[in-house]
Amino acid sequence: MMEFQTRFISREDRRVSRQSLTGKHGFKALLDIGETKVAAALSDFSSLGFALNLAPESAESLSVGEKIVVEVSPLINLQYQIKGVIIDKRQTRQGQVKLSAVIEHEQQCRHGEFEPIHLNLEQSIKGHLVHPFLYKQNSYFEVESLSRNGFYATNINSDFTLFNDMELTYTLGEITALQQVKGRVSNVSLTNENKVRCFIETPLMPYAAQEAIAQHCFHFAQKTPRDLQRAGLQAEHIQELVQYRFVETQAEYEAVLKLRRKFYARQDMCHKDEPIARFALPQDAYGRILIVFHNERVIGSALLVFGERGVKPFELDSLAPASKLAKLPDYEQRMEITELCIERHYQDTDVLHGVFEMMYREGLSAGKNYVVVASYPDWVTRYRRMGFVARDIIFPHPRKAEVKMQVMTLDKNTGKVGKGMNPLLWWRVWGHVSVYLYERRIIEYSALQKMRVYLNKGLFKLNQNIKKWLPFWPWSY
Repeated sequence: MMEFQTRFISREDRRVSRQSLTGKHGFKALLDIGETKVAAALSDFSSLGFALNLAPESAESLSVGEKIVVEVSPLINLQYQIKGVIIDKRQTRQGQVKLSAVIEHEQQCRHGEFEPIHLNLEQSIKGHLVHPFLYKQNSYFEVESLSRNGFYATNINSDFTLFNDMELTYTLGEITALQQVKGRVSNVSLTNENKVRCFIETPLMPYAAQEAIAQHCFHFAQKTPRDLQRAGLQAEHIQELVQYRFVETQAEYEAVLKLRRKFYARQDMCHKDEPIARFALPQDAYGRILIVFHNERVIGSALLVFGERGVKPFELDSLAPASKLAKLPDYEQRMEITELCIERHYQDTDVLHGVFEMMYREGLSAGKNYVVVASYPDWVTRYRRMGFVARDIIFPHPRKAEVKMQVMTLDKNTGKVGKGMNPLLWWRVWGHVSVYLYERRIIEYSALQKMRVYLNKGLFKLNQNIKKWLPFWPWSY
């Protein structure tokens, strides 16, 4: 249901918030009376109300409490339709009738079906508005809440006149794709501090802008991917905003075991209260366990194993037939990543890429040439996007026989230079870690490989620059 809010400002502030118009101010106003439009002289205006003068005969049919519609044209080819309620009618010394009216502003939630993200003063994004018809006037504001539909801007100067459906230019913080862009105003109201508040809609928001806003909310407002998705924002690229490190303490190891239990319980592979000791593996003793943190909470983990035949076996050795495993690359040249557990709402982000970047770096530093994983059926596509290749090895999950695990491998050269991968996708997933390993002299590039790496980087940067200005772009890597 729509609500309408009318608020009056104190008498001492009215002079500040209303713009007095005298002489040839350039405003043109047409008042709807019946089926005709009558010219009127606008004497003052603000976001909350206005006053106009007109001939007595034109004002005879108008009375206090009646709704009126005025078309205001402050500039050539710029018109606004303003709906108000008459609160005062009086005769002027010049023999005209002065009507004072308050503007009815619709107060319907503009976030629609999205659940907005609310920001406090410490988390808020700052910005500024450029007025469309006041000469060289701008006002700073703070974002109160936001969603895919737009944002509520508050603490706008009280003398900054805003009308419903007004188009204006705004800049939002340091977000590159939201510099000097057009927005549409609605839901104008007044705060308790006599500041103007409104909703600003940006119909076509570029991918890069959505990504930047989502990353701000994720990092500074400490929102989860679930919060961002509910607000209709892109929540995919966050791997650089979480922390990765290997387990060093008993408390961290217990947090990993609890995450494993939670991960399996969600898939009906165990009871949610099962003792965490049952989720420990023999490989935990000689492997390396990576943990991922967000807001000081473990949201992901994985176990990296460098096997030694007969001494430090891979977990896969006890799960798949030996005849099938014999088709995999040499035992000493491969590393195994297992017990990969990521909280549900982080699984659709690139946190998975971040985990494999860290593991890949460790493996290549140890001289390994292949990465081996066992994928859940619904994760196979994700692994393929990262360059993994499915092998002819499928086995039942030890905790749930109905779940068939697919063995997949990644060649060192795929991660190193993107062999067989889309160059845009390769740079996002593997490019940074490949260049890091090259600069650390852990890997080497041939002249052709070096040219390929930097060509891939250039294509990716070009794609990113195009995305800054286009709201819809097919290659959203």
